[in-house]
Amino acid sequence: MKETAKKWYKQAIHELEMAEKNIAIGGYDVASFLSHQAVEKLLKAGLAMEGREIPRSHYLDELARELRLPDDLYEVVLELTPDYTVSRYPDAADAVPYEQYTEEIAREKVKIAKRVLGFFEAKWGCL
Repeated sequence: MKETAKKWYKQAIHELEMAEKNIAIGGYDVASFLSHQAVEKLLKAGLAMEGREIPRSHYLDELARELRLPDDLYEVVLELTPDYTVSRYPDAADAVPYEQYTEEIAREKVKIAKRVLGFFEAKWGCL
């Protein structure tokens, strides 16, 4: 399962890097979405490290609960949940998605993803 975890981990790192690059070019909505994606993949990598099946789910709350994240981290991960849809779909945002995101919001989303990365690396190391 470590090879599977490594693939999820590497993709998560890439998406976190792309989130940061999108902040630099004003793609705050994209940065927020990619922060969600990075966390999703880190959680799936964690499940793989534990030898568990990786669910086909985008719900961070379910993945975080399955991985038994500490309560404080679980709570901040929930802040990313809406970004899976709100950052991309006008009907989910009830507005133009990119107009709903600011640099401050995007930086906060990246910060959350980095906290999850820190948790992952403290528990399983860098893959």
